[in-house]
Amino acid sequence: MKNKYVDLIKIESLAIVATFFSLWLAVIFEDMIEHIMSYIFVLSFGILHGANDLTLLQTTKNKNKSTRIYTKILLYYILFVFCSILIFYFVPSLALVVFVLFSGYHFGEQHFISKTIRTSCKISGLYFTYGTFILFLLFSSNYIATSEIIKNITGYFVPIFIFEIGLLLSGLSTLALSLILVLRKDLKINPIKELFFLVIFFVVFKTASLLWGFSIYFIFWHSIPSLYDQIFFLHGGINKSSFRSFTIRSLPYWLISVAGLLFLLFIFRDNFEKSLAFFFSFLAAITFPHVLVIKKWNQNQN
Repeated sequence: MKNKYVDLIKIESLAIVATFFSLWLAVIFEDMIEHIMSYIFVLSFGILHGANDLTLLQTTKNKNKSTRIYTKILLYYILFVFCSILIFYFVPSLALVVFVLFSGYHFGEQHFISKTIRTSCKISGLYFTYGTFILFLLFSSNYIATSEIIKNITGYFVPIFIFEIGLLLSGLSTLALSLILVLRKDLKINPIKELFFLVIFFVVFKTASLLWGFSIYFIFWHSIPSLYDQIFFLHGGINKSSFRSFTIRSLPYWLISVAGLLFLLFIFRDNFEKSLAFFFSFLAAITFPHVLVIKKWNQNQN
């Protein structure tokens, strides 16, 4: 566990370097180049970090890795994704709100899971408020692009004060919960370092386009740390062999997801706003079951 902790420190350091490098790219390249790089990042590391959910769920629920159990889990997983797509089609406003809430919890969980001592309602609350704060920070910093995507998905225009209220409430809630949990010794964090991270995110979100800013956070601060945790859990360590094994096992789901996203991007290749709306909608559909799987997996490790 000590080696894992040291590796996590290294991952944070690499994330900082990669973030500043990506920020430099945002300054010198036009938006279209950023969008292409964003799609490449999300289609690679982004999709990959959720492509082994079936293995994690199977390991969590039952040590017996039979084909019958795997097939049953696969069918449930596909059904969940399909239902998510239907909800986005028939009730897009509700689906979008749920997507933001789910994603917020998931981002916060990944950020704090290694820094919490035990599980509790307040810990879960911190996961949720921190993650939604990050999202509202992104939305507020790229308000015009965000409101355009929401309008394309739901047909409704969201005024900027909604994002500002969400940012304020989630920020204050995160601060309050962090103080309570630190005083109770249920949360071990370096406040200065956490504030430094938030400053980095703010600068990135303000400088980069919406898609590039999202991709920088999603890949370097969420997907790669999550990949590390999953590979460590499934293989007991991080090396070329374990990463190769993890990637090969992920290929079927990864290929299907990438093919689906590329198909959507091809259909709407002449309408960037529409393609971006469907891009996030598809991500949402595969995010819902992923969040539940990771939550279940983390609960079983505590």
